[in-house]
Amino acid sequence: MAFLALAGCKRARTETDEAGPRIDSAQATAAYNALTQGMTAIAFDGLTASHVGRQLAILARTPDRADPPPPPRGMVKRMGDASIYTAELAEIGPDSIKIRAAYPTSGNFKIIEIPRADIQAIHMGK
Repeated sequence: MAFLALAGCKRARTETDEAGPRIDSAQATAAYNALTQGMTAIAFDGLTASHVGRQLAILARTPDRADPPPPPRGMVKRMGDASIYTAELAEIGPDSIKIRAAYPTSGNFKIIEIPRADIQAIHMGK
């Protein structure tokens, strides 16, 4: 068997090897709405320094650029053309916001910057 692997033999691809079903924006929005029950919707312009440190959820377009190192589990959920971010608000800028989440075992934080143009919805925890 090892000889076959070294010789370059590959098994035939099947339907189960292909990527799963494509998620459309309506499904991503429904998942986001379920996640944000009990949270308060807030506009980007409504964010202030007093919100820094609070938990939030953001629905944004999935960036086209290459992925950075993996975030902590649950911080980013990619759903087709949309991404759902759940983390703590770290910084507010004029054209973007930064969110952060702790890696569970190291105590280090992953910080992600989300451009204002990509943000579709923001919900703040109570």
